[in-house]
Parts: sequence; structure tokens; C-alpha cells
Amino acid sequence: MAKIRVAVVGAGGIAGAHLRAYAAHAERCEIVGIADVLESAAREKAETYGGAVFSDGVAMLDALRPYALSICTPPKYRLPYVEAAAARGIAVLCEKPPARTLAETGAIVDAMSGKLLQFAFCHRFHRPLQAAQDLIRGGALGKLVQIENRFAFRFARAGVSWFTDADIAGGGILIDTLVHSIDIFRALTGDEIERTRAALSSTLPIRVEDSASLLVQGAGGVIGSLNCSWVTPVAEAIVKIHGTEGQAVIDYNAEAGLRYRLAEDENWTTRRFDAPDRFVAQADHFLRCIESGGEPLVSGADGLAVMRVIESAYESVGMRS
Repeated sequence: MAKIRVAVVGAGGIAGAHLRAYAAHAERCEIVGIADVLESAAREKAETYGGAVFSDGVAMLDALRPYALSICTPPKYRLPYVEAAAARGIAVLCEKPPARTLAETGAIVDAMSGKLLQFAFCHRFHRPLQAAQDLIRGGALGKLVQIENRFAFRFARAGVSWFTDADIAGGGILIDTLVHSIDIFRALTGDEIERTRAALSSTLPIRVEDSASLLVQGAGGVIGSLNCSWVTPVAEAIVKIHGTEGQAVIDYNAEAGLRYRLAEDENWTTRRFDAPDRFVAQADHFLRCIESGGEPLVSGADGLAVMRVIESAYESVGMRS
């Protein structure tokens, strides 16, 4: 089989993760083009990963006719590229959040109807998270009761980045970071979220939230406490899973990717993973779906489900009508 021709539109930080992941699968795919309105940014990435350089993403699609496209632009600009890709029959791996609003996400999903669309909720491919799912499915933790999650760090570019421009990003850290937390909760519980309550705050002089907490409850009754911040100096990325028969902890900053302790255990069991990181695994899954015609693990329906919770959260604090 010929190598899959892959292009990337948007050449910021997350594009580097996509390009690195595709490069790890060089035997199966070829990076043929990189586009960014700031052509120098695309050129810088191309110097490392190869591919032709464009300042116009649609022109890139017409010139190169790739089979697959990673959309790594800010949320405001994703829908037009999705529509352009759909019109040309190109498979799409779209970064998170899917868009600024649920309506825009719906338009993305509609445009890609009948075509391959995968949303980049990369934590689905994090091996410790997958191992925790295995524990849950096997009944080792008993009935799930609570899930705690916190993603926090000090964001040095807050206030000078599009991430804190609501017109471009759709909001602040809630829509940027807690989208992952919502998807993680759904992946672990297997349930849709039925109740949502948010608390947002801004410590920095910006017009969007820089810290957020979300209390959710799934259809099966599991409670989730999801928290994130751009202003706390001690970085933390942790998921705690509490069941009636045990507890599991996924600590992204620890050497042991997963540790768990069951009701009858005196000590914690730790597991370490040598598998590729979640971005490489995500790209592998996307390429496999192209090769096999299979359905993606993270579909358009998942993007819509997450964005429904985001909209509900903003509505709960009067930031959506």
C-alpha cells in the first residue's frame, strides 16, 4: 500500500506534536505539506519534518491532494478547513476543542458525514488511562463512585496568546483544557454526563476564566470533580478513580504511570509503560482507520457530547444564553 499523504494546517505548538507523531510512522505515511497564515511558522516546522510550505491551507489541499489532514488551527478557524477537506474527500484529525460552540461542532460533524473524522482527545490513547479502563471493565475497582481530575500549570503566555481571546478560542481554560477532563470522565465511566455545575474565576487581568472547576454526574450516578488552572505554579496532571473495591491513580508527572490499591491489598501496585506516547498512539489509530476503513475511537458523536457539557457549564454561570 502506498504511503498515506498527510498535511497539517496550523503550525503552532500542537502541530509539532502531530508532526512528530506522523514522523514516528514514516513507514506508513508521508508529510507532504504544512500551512499556516504565518508562513515562517510553517517553514520552521517543514525544516524538521519535511513537506511543502503554504500560507493558504485551502491552496495546499488543492495543490497536494493529501489523503489526510490534521487541523491544528485555533478553534475559530477550524470549520472552514473541515468543509474544504470534506469537499475534497480528505480524512480529518481535528484538534480539541472541536470548535468554539456546540453549533460550530455540529456543523463540523455534518460536513464530515460519511467521511473519516477523528477529534484529537489524545488522552484516550494514554496507556495508563487505557489500563485503568481495563481495571474498571474487569470489575477490580467494584462499582465506580467518584472521579477526581486536575490539570494545572502556570501559563506564561496568558494574556498575550489567542488562548485567552474568547472570539478565537470560544472561552478560557474551561473550553481549552477541561474538554480533556470531560472526555476522560466519559471514557472511564462509559456514561454520558447528565448534570453539570461550573465555577469559574480569573486571577489574571484577562477577559476569560483562568481557573475552572466542574462538578458533574454521569447517567450511572458517578460523580466527577474536574479542576484546572493556568495560574498555579506547581504543575499537576492527575486522575483519581474511586470505586467500592479499590482506587486507581493516573499521575502524568510520576514515573509510575498507574498505581492502584484494591480493598484486600496492603500495598499499592504500580505499573510503568514503555508504549509510545499518546500523540504517537493517536496518529497510529487515525492512520489505521484510514487503512482499514474503520470507525475512530473518538468520533464526531464524542465531540458533540463533550461540547454539550461545555455549553451547559458556561450556561450554569450565565456565560451562554
